[in-house]
Amino acid sequence: MATWLEKQIGSLLVIAAVVWAVYHLASVHAFEGGFLRLGPVQLLMAGLMVWLHGKYRAAHFTRKRREYEAHFRDF
Repeated sequence: MATWLEKQIGSLLVIAAVVWAVYHLASVHAFEGGFLRLGPVQLLMAGLMVWLHGKYRAAHFTRKRREYEAHFRDF
């Protein structure tokens, strides 16, 4: 999967989780039996992990590409 696509999917998952959590807090009696259900929190964490992995891959491969280009620039 491309790094930009991974970052976009992660961002969409985070946005969906926040919307779900706000809906849950606004419509359901959120303070009866727990603050939040586990679903929005799990989706939020999954989205953050996908987004962070995409950011890591983009930074890692950019650094590797610079090293590769610098190596062949010396010849």
